[in-house]
Amino acid sequence: MVIADIAVMPLRPYGSEDEMYKVVDACIELIENSGLKCEIGANSTTVEGELDDVFELGKKVHQLPFELGCERVITIFRVDQKQGGITIDEKLKNHK
Repeated sequence: MVIADIAVMPLRPYGSEDEMYKVVDACIELIENSGLKCEIGANSTTVEGELDDVFELGKKVHQLPFELGCERVITIFRVDQKQGGITIDEKLKNHK
């Protein structure tokens, strides 16, 4: 079990912030429908699952903006893994 933060930044084209957030919202919807546990944050979404599933989801999330007409996208994908696994709840146990 691993956890990962995924942050997608569609760079162009978008005429307004609303258009940009439509792409971001579509990425969040893809994550929510993935079947993996997730928590949406202000700057990224955290997902929890098996390593291969998390990496495959990261790839899909990165590619989705191109399918929606973006010409350039930056995706930040940060993975946290430890022997025996780690969960979102375990990582946040001292903060909830």
